[in-house]
Amino acid sequence: LEPMTTIIINNKGTIDKFIGDAVMAYWNAPNKLKNHPDLSVQTAIKQIDTLQELNKTLQNEFGVSLKIGIGIHTGLAVVGEMGSKGRSDYTIIGDNVNLTSRIEGLTKYFGAKILISQSTKNMLKEAYNFKYVASVVVKGKTSSIDLYEVLNSTDYKIYELIKNDYEEAILNYKKRNFKLSLDLFYKVNQIQKHVLNDMYIEKIINIEKSQDTK
Repeated sequence: LEPMTTIIINNKGTIDKFIGDAVMAYWNAPNKLKNHPDLSVQTAIKQIDTLQELNKTLQNEFGVSLKIGIGIHTGLAVVGEMGSKGRSDYTIIGDNVNLTSRIEGLTKYFGAKILISQSTKNMLKEAYNFKYVASVVVKGKTSSIDLYEVLNSTDYKIYELIKNDYEEAILNYKKRNFKLSLDLFYKVNQIQKHVLNDMYIEKIINIEKSQDTK
């Protein structure tokens, strides 16, 4: 946790709490920051880069490596001293805080290291490498949100091998051109097998089966 928290602090983040082996942090409070969405994303990328180096040491010394998932969302929240007379904390609460937690929980499901919401993506000023993941309805919500994975330089080099075909597959999926989308996902999966490709393939197959039974 030490290197991860240091990166957050160095990038002007506020650490709210540790939840088991997780770190909860936020930006733009108590001090206002003009570029807080960028700072949060840059922090996440730095954490992934740092973990890659840390894993080399862990693998050499202990034969193990760690994986982390980071969820980022931008929105209004209530920030301040909360609790009772005997026990209180300076913390952050609200619907957008819960949504961020849901996004973080989806990183493992989608096989992503850094997942951000559309609202965060819209507010970023700097350039980053994005991969569209999915439009999802998270628990407690009735409308869907678009999620994107932010790729560090190492992962983007791998993604570049299938980027055009993957984006074409997503585009055809949204247009309901399922046969073409399926062919492209199969092609992409042969080059870079990924849980996300498998999910889209399974979903398209199930859609086509349901159409055949009508």
